Amino acid sequence: MIFLLSFFWYARTARALLFVVYLWQLKEYHIGRFSQYFTTAKGKRLLLHPFTAAKLTLLLLWFFEPQIAFALLIFLYIGETVLLFNAIYTKTFVLPVITRKTVVLIFSVFFVQSIFLAGVFLYFISSLFFALLFFDVLSLLIGSLVVLLWQPYAVFERRGILKKATEKRRKLEKLKVVGITGSYGKTSTKEFLAHILEKKFVTLKTPEHKNSEMGIAHTILYDLTDEHEVFVCEMGAYGKGGITLLTDIAKPTYGIVTGVNEQHLGVFGSSMNLFSAEGGGELVQALPQEGVLIANDDSRQLHELGPWLQLWNPDFVNYVWCSTKTRKDFFAKDIIIKKDQLSFTIVGKDGGEAKVNLPLVGGHNVENILLAAAAACNLGMSMKEIEDALKDIPARLSAMAIVKGKKGIEILDSSYAANPTGVFASLEHLGLWQGKKIVVMPSLIELGLASHDVHVKIGRKIGEVCDLAIITTADEFPALLRGAKESGTKEGSVVFLENAKEIRDRVFAFAREGDVVLLEGRVPSSLLSLLKS
Repeated sequence: MIFLLSFFWYARTARALLFVVYLWQLKEYHIGRFSQYFTTAKGKRLLLHPFTAAKLTLLLLWFFEPQIAFALLIFLYIGETVLLFNAIYTKTFVLPVITRKTVVLIFSVFFVQSIFLAGVFLYFISSLFFALLFFDVLSLLIGSLVVLLWQPYAVFERRGILKKATEKRRKLEKLKVVGITGSYGKTSTKEFLAHILEKKFVTLKTPEHKNSEMGIAHTILYDLTDEHEVFVCEMGAYGKGGITLLTDIAKPTYGIVTGVNEQHLGVFGSSMNLFSAEGGGELVQALPQEGVLIANDDSRQLHELGPWLQLWNPDFVNYVWCSTKTRKDFFAKDIIIKKDQLSFTIVGKDGGEAKVNLPLVGGHNVENILLAAAAACNLGMSMKEIEDALKDIPARLSAMAIVKGKKGIEILDSSYAANPTGVFASLEHLGLWQGKKIVVMPSLIELGLASHDVHVKIGRKIGEVCDLAIITTADEFPALLRGAKESGTKEGSVVFLENAKEIRDRVFAFAREGDVVLLEGRVPSSLLSLLKS
């Protein structure tokens, strides 16, 4: 019985420790983002899981009926192990992405787990029941401590890598670097700009999900060569000073600010800290006087911040403002948005024009392409060269895609990421369909004090556009429901469902051929495959 208990304990605890490593990696080993997770409904549920309460109850039962408590614990661990294998079978088992760091962390947490179990068998076998439950209940804390214990070494190694990358970048004196920051649209703008520039320059861009200091440093060290003429560098941050750290490494000569919204406000702590980093303050501070900053005037917050940006670098004057709504330095006109097609005309600062007709999904792409075109023009490309470069742009560069679903429905897949501006853009695009419109989305995270108001506004938009909304997380569900009701949505049209199969069943019970389902943000990973044909 002892060995049986230990086996099932080891299996369920291994899963718990793997999840801890996964969660730390997902939150980019940022303590603020990691702790924010436990303010969400999923995080609270993890801390207050019914299994935890059951195990604490078994501790009390041990004093009165030790044999029954022992048997019940084995039964409970068997149940958790069955759930583990079911998660593997249904492909819902989450694992960290394998990197050198995660391999070290996985080995470390398993080493601690194994040493603990061996120590209990050798020295505390009489206390096996309590020891295993102790480690079990505290596995989240223990796994986190292992991760944090490696941080000093990670910081030491990180400093060495950053120093080498900074020195290498400094030697590439002729290299032109475009730093891209903002609360949203960074990746799409980076991809569009790199695609345009590759037609004329030897261009390097940061890989997907590599917008942190280590991602940028590794790109400079291992990918950047003397042959490259332009480096397009996406820059992300989760705190004041984060962009300064990245500009110290990459030394941008040009900058793009894609826009600012409430995304990550909860991590930054204040609007001023957010505007400092994602709003472009630190980026413009780093630009040389002959450099250029391209900014999105369609972002309300960024438009209002225009004069404030100059405080960061009073002598810097080379601002280029872009808009799809008004006549700025670069602007778009004659915009026609279809389900899977965009056409518009880019008008440059000197009056030159580039006519664009692209197989891209979503009107938000116009803003990103406009910013990319403005940057390319300032790097020396003509409007004709930009127009020609855009002719073969691949549809995959759009953040949204249209997928054929079962029973003749269409799926608007925007599950890459979610932020307030992106949600409104997706819902706006959803309005182009004639049939019934369904949205499946989680509540947004890391919005701080702005969270409630933002979700009420999203709820209003849902009420205006959608016939059915399925919300996959409990956080801010009442705010979304309130907003939807304010727009006159019918009772029962906004529902909370977490399970992918239940969501699928609800969609197909409601939708018919010609209807459309928008998947927005981090919906259950298996949902797309359950819906598509």
